[in-house]
Amino acid sequence: RWRFPRCSPKVLARQLRRLRPRDTYLTPPQLRDALGAGARFTGRVWTGSAPASAELLGRVRDAGAAEAWGVYALTELFPAAAVESRDKAAYEGAGDLVGPALPGVEVRTEAGELLLSGPAARHRYLGEAPDPWARTGDRAHLDTTGRIVLEGRCKDMVLRRAENIYPGLYEPALQVPGVELAVLVGVPAADGDERLVAVVQPRSGHGEAQLRSALAGPLRRMGSARPDALVFADVPLSGRSRKPDRAATARLAAERLAAKAATR
Repeated sequence: RWRFPRCSPKVLARQLRRLRPRDTYLTPPQLRDALGAGARFTGRVWTGSAPASAELLGRVRDAGAAEAWGVYALTELFPAAAVESRDKAAYEGAGDLVGPALPGVEVRTEAGELLLSGPAARHRYLGEAPDPWARTGDRAHLDTTGRIVLEGRCKDMVLRRAENIYPGLYEPALQVPGVELAVLVGVPAADGDERLVAVVQPRSGHGEAQLRSALAGPLRRMGSARPDALVFADVPLSGRSRKPDRAATARLAAERLAAKAATR
C-alpha cells in the first residue's frame, strides 16, 4: 500500500503511472485535478469527503480504473455506505444514491433526517450523554432495495414561493457530460422571497452554449424546483476536502445577477 505525499496533479499522474496501485483514495477535487492532468488509474479507486457524481466516477473508469467507488461517511461514523460507478449511473430516481449501508451500520430517518449507528460510531459529544445514533444533517430516504439516497443538507433548504426546495435532491440531475460542478443556491429577492439559482462550472473545453442545450432537458424535468436563473462560473470551494462553499456560491450568484440586471 502506498501513500502519496501532497503534490501537484501532474506529479500525482506520474506516480500513478509508475506505481500502478491496486487501490487509490482521492477526494473528488483531487480526482478532477488528476483527470485534468491526464492521470490513468488501475485497480479500484475510492473517493469521498465531498459529493462525487456518477459522471465523475464514470470518467475515472474511462481513465482505466476497474472499479470506481463513492464512499459516504461522516466524522462521527466512517465509513457508512458505498456505491460503485455503474450502480450510481443506473439510478434514475431523484436525489444522490450513495449505496447500501455497510455491514454493521444501522440506518433510520427522523423527520426526514438520516441517522446512523454502528460499531464505528462516535460514543458521544463532549459534555453530552452517550447516544448510539449519529445525526448526519442530511435529508435522505431508502429506495426500494434499501439503499441510501440523499436529498440534500437540512440547512441548505431554499424557500421559494412557500415551497421547500432541497438542492441535493436535484443537483445530481445537473451533472451532465461537460459539467465539472453544479450547485443550487438561494439568492434573496427584492420581494423578500428567494430566487433559486443553478451555478454550473463547465469542464475545460466545453462551451456555455453546448451546456445550455445539454441542461435544457434536466432543468425542464425539475418541475416546480426549476431554477430561476442559470449562471456559469467556477464554484468556490472551502475546507480541507474542498467541498463547494454554498455561502460563497450564493454571494457569487447574487453578484452575477446584479451585474446582469445593471446592464439591461
